[in-house]
Amino acid sequence: MKSIKLILCLMLSFIFSQGALDQYDIPEYKYKTFQLSGNDLFNTFSNGDETTTTINMGATYMSTSQSPARNCMYGLSFDYNSDSYSGTDEYTGDDVDTETSDWTMTAPFAFDQYLNDTKGMFGFAEGSFGTFGGDAADGIDDTSDLFLTIGAGYGRVISARPVAQAYAIADALGIDADDDTIIAIASVIGSAESYESIYKDDAIQQYYNDLAEAAGVDGSAMQIQKVLTSPAYNVSDRFTGWDVRAGITNNYMQCDDCEDAGYMMMEANYAMPMGMDSQLMVSFGYTMDLNKDDTLTSWTSPILSMLLNNIAWDDVDGDADLSEDVYGGWTAMSLGAAYTMDHSYNWSTSAGVNYISQTYSGLDGIFTYDSDDAAMLLSVSSTKAILNQMSVTASFTHIIPMADLEDADPITELSTQVTYWVF
Repeated sequence: MKSIKLILCLMLSFIFSQGALDQYDIPEYKYKTFQLSGNDLFNTFSNGDETTTTINMGATYMSTSQSPARNCMYGLSFDYNSDSYSGTDEYTGDDVDTETSDWTMTAPFAFDQYLNDTKGMFGFAEGSFGTFGGDAADGIDDTSDLFLTIGAGYGRVISARPVAQAYAIADALGIDADDDTIIAIASVIGSAESYESIYKDDAIQQYYNDLAEAAGVDGSAMQIQKVLTSPAYNVSDRFTGWDVRAGITNNYMQCDDCEDAGYMMMEANYAMPMGMDSQLMVSFGYTMDLNKDDTLTSWTSPILSMLLNNIAWDDVDGDADLSEDVYGGWTAMSLGAAYTMDHSYNWSTSAGVNYISQTYSGLDGIFTYDSDDAAMLLSVSSTKAILNQMSVTASFTHIIPMADLEDADPITELSTQVTYWVF
């Protein structure tokens, strides 16, 4: 309760202090990313007459846009895996040749459409389509899912990305920019999509020259381009505003014998920039299953999901199905706060706290049991870019079991990650 009061006090203290973020109302932007990946892209291992070969590859495309009337996000991710083995059976001495290949595809999406007021009532749809194939799909009829949430809400959390980029440019150039300068830089960034149609082949040159002029620093076009395009430069987004929403979630591509009624969700979010270098985000979520309390449904524990998403487990298959059958009527609640600070354009730190509780009835053999579980996650992470080609990240995570889980041991993880951009 004390934590909730503290969060509310912080929200009220800064709600009227947004600076340039309030002046730059509903910034328009659109950006796309396309990434090719290959974790063990090609790996072959030989030992005597045994040979094992593995191929892993994938691609991810994401598109995000914001305008006064709507927010839109969609993407597509594809992963392919192939394993082959040739050798001799150790028991029979026979030659063995096996080969398996699998693929998965997911397509997340989110769409908000505002009605009349750009920060008032809105309808939304969000979800993800997923399917898989290859040898893993042999003999399985249900290989696709479409999880979709449809609902309505009020308010708006605005992504003022151009403003965040403008702050990073000002920091990199070493200028003490006032709100008007930040707005001028952000306005140029927000209109980037129009440059190609207006200036044709000179679009890139004109774009960065206009940014240098808005910043008031002659000859800074190349430095600005480096800030906006180099992966070593951290350009943390900035969010401002609040919203509440409620909707119904269900899988609209269920198997023939499945009759899941889905669940109701309610959500509230508040975003508060604190100056030009820090951000506070607060969120609340509540979900309630809509199935009857005597109906078994497939359910994945939110606490288990939190553990898997924040702790590296060597003995857990990331693609494994960790759902279990519980009776309908389960509920889950989450309350979280995250704080981020940009020490400079190439060094950022984030800290967060997240509390999750879940109440459900399960089946153990022929016996029914009730469970009321809770857990709290504390996390701190800091990333520093070095020489514009390498970044180092250090992270600390601590999870505290509560309620019916209080007898379990706390979990602590300290990790580091190094990334080097060859070109």
